[in-house]
Amino acid sequence: MAGKRVDLGFEGGSVVRLTAEETTVTALVESLGNGTGWRSVEAEEGTYWVNLAELIYLRLVPGDAPPRIGFGGS
Repeated sequence: MAGKRVDLGFEGGSVVRLTAEETTVTALVESLGNGTGWRSVEAEEGTYWVNLAELIYLRLVPGDAPPRIGFGGS
């Protein structure tokens, strides 16, 4: 499974890092607007059940984006 690395941050400071297919990540992002209920997330590490009411943030981990080409500022 080639996937996206994602950090899920919860109330109380817990963070879960997982790797899921892009379609799974997209579906999770789209469900954030609801803000309630549970969501099943299939990841390389296993199946997670996420309580959307306690999810504070979802972060796509850097490094999954295409690399930049060019020179940095000096």
